[in-house]
Amino acid sequence: MSVFVFIIIIVGLITFGEVASKWFEGRPSRPEVEPGAGQDEEIERLREHVARLTGQVERLTEEQRFMTRLLEATGRSSARAGAPPSDDNG
Repeated sequence: MSVFVFIIIIVGLITFGEVASKWFEGRPSRPEVEPGAGQDEEIERLREHVARLTGQVERLTEEQRFMTRLLEATGRSSARAGAPPSDDNG
């Protein structure tokens, strides 16, 4: 019984390999892109996007630093007062 299953698997793999190779041969190749054919504008646009994203990341980093300092200062002030951290539920 296991020999038949093994033979079926081998035949299936061979068939799949043949079908896959025919499919890859039949696919059209990607067209070659001429250098400078609209790429300059695309590159400039990508640079602008990267610059904007960099600015946003810097802004978020500063906000995170500010919030961290604020939370640390709040924690220190309540620790200095000897009071446990407040648990406001509304």
